[in-house]
Amino acid sequence: VETNPKGLPIQAVEGMEGSSETVAVAAAIDRCDEGTLRRLLQTVIRKVPECRRKIAEDVGLSAELYQVSEEERQKATADQYSEKVISGKTATRTSSDAVDFCERAKFVPMRLTYDERKYLRLIDATMHVSHYTDHMDTAQNVNANAARKLALQMKQLCAVLTGMQVSHNYEQGQQLLQSREFSTRKAFFQTVLEIGRRYKILNPERMRDSYGKLMYFLQDSRKPDVRDLLEFDIVSGVRSVWDVLKRSPKGAELLEDPQLKTATMEIMSEGKSRSQVQREIKQKEAAIKHLSSKYCSVARRRKRHYGGIYSTWSLLRSSYRDSDSEEGNDGDELSEDVVEQCIYSLGDHSTYLRFNREPCDRLIYFLKEFFNPEDPGPEPMYSLAIEEGINGARLSHPHSRQYTFVLQSMTLWREVLDNMFQLWHMAEEDLLDDEQQYQLADTGQGYQRVQKSVRSVVAMQKILADVQRKVGGWVGSSIVHLGDHNVPNALMFIDKYIQVPRFLGPLVLTLDKIPELSRSTAGMKVYIESFGGVRRLQKLILADFFRHAFDGSGADNFFDAGSCIDGRLTSAWNWCSSIESKPYFPVFLLTGFSGFDGKEGF
Repeated sequence: VETNPKGLPIQAVEGMEGSSETVAVAAAIDRCDEGTLRRLLQTVIRKVPECRRKIAEDVGLSAELYQVSEEERQKATADQYSEKVISGKTATRTSSDAVDFCERAKFVPMRLTYDERKYLRLIDATMHVSHYTDHMDTAQNVNANAARKLALQMKQLCAVLTGMQVSHNYEQGQQLLQSREFSTRKAFFQTVLEIGRRYKILNPERMRDSYGKLMYFLQDSRKPDVRDLLEFDIVSGVRSVWDVLKRSPKGAELLEDPQLKTATMEIMSEGKSRSQVQREIKQKEAAIKHLSSKYCSVARRRKRHYGGIYSTWSLLRSSYRDSDSEEGNDGDELSEDVVEQCIYSLGDHSTYLRFNREPCDRLIYFLKEFFNPEDPGPEPMYSLAIEEGINGARLSHPHSRQYTFVLQSMTLWREVLDNMFQLWHMAEEDLLDDEQQYQLADTGQGYQRVQKSVRSVVAMQKILADVQRKVGGWVGSSIVHLGDHNVPNALMFIDKYIQVPRFLGPLVLTLDKIPELSRSTAGMKVYIESFGGVRRLQKLILADFFRHAFDGSGADNFFDAGSCIDGRLTSAWNWCSSIESKPYFPVFLLTGFSGFDGKEGF
């Protein structure tokens, strides 16, 4: 498409020639900055289908398939202020409710053993240095010949697998390079790749770049043509607690034992005396010991330790067994060590839930403690009301509606994090579904793998329906973006929600440390008093967060941001990006704040 010097399609301005408005329009365009011109061009492309199709054909963009129509944008705009009321509000679950360990065990991954951690380092290092996605997800591959693309995929896949084998065992790697029979090392590849996926689920803050490359690597390996050439399927299921326990009748009995709740409980020290904490620790240890001895099939194994340099070297260079783990070779037998590991894995899940849900629970508590749902109070600075166009807001809500909007959003995030293991399991199934192939497309944020994720969408809609029943209705849009240019695939979906504790955690930590900060020195107390005291400072920060982290900001249209399910997270990240401009930002720094995203291994 031909463009004028300002980047506008010539077809869009041809009709202005010869008119009296031409000079005025041209002058207005000359005064526009780059951002305004970009938005103007986007509007022209969106509203002129012929121009849009011509650009897609000339440049070879497949993103045309994911271009949002004007009707979809109008519907998204109309949904921003929709309101649904559901009668029969259900009670909120509490931690005292009975836990269904049989259902939970199906999604809880097994804690890694010592031997498995050696192979974790192998897969993490392999993916860290790999440039697989740099070679595959490029503009040249969008319309590339199918045979040429398959040849490139096989070259890169085999390079990664060969490098992994050579790093693990040099002699076996040499043999693999000569024979090219990758199927002979099937068990090794499946086990090592499964360990990487399992570790990531248990530790979302780790392997931030490696996991994405790993899943895209596995995604390509699931293509029928690739599997036929490799002669085996690289992907195996993530090893869960249920996978281990179901091999023995005693395993199912363990999950129904009432003492399992005591053995997996998390012991918190807040509000308890030292003696009470010690008593709970002893009760938990006794329950673990009792259950592991009661439900094991064989006695605890004692590993022999041999001295000498040779034996130490052989242990470090030992080959991984062809089964999933060292303990998995016993058929239906469960040793005490395995039962104990299953119990600890279920306990890890309880810790995981508390760490991820607690920031949401604390902010819901702060919302109810500091703000009245109907009365904003006499001071406007503490009102939650927002108005479109004021301070970057793109929604208009009175105080009461914004209070409900924030409460529902926080409740939704909490429920998503509560079901994160289940959602992660379904997201991986969607990513590795060979019947739903992805399409490489330019979504406006680079080339992404756009793929339908039916299982994740259904699970998310179910969670949303449960939240709507729990809170008695819904304010705003209920659209779940997944498989479009906003959230291209299930990997991006999971990545968005595991960010929630990363930006809510520092906020809650700052709010909790303000009283301690005020008591630290006389000068610090004077500084806190300049905001009106501890409680007024806390309320000021909360009011700003509840207003502008939920104001629909983060994009220039209501399809990409707004009150939709995905847009609420977009607005929250937009608030995080502007934290440095807040008048209370020094308070964050004084409490030890360094950033919302942290760093690898924080």
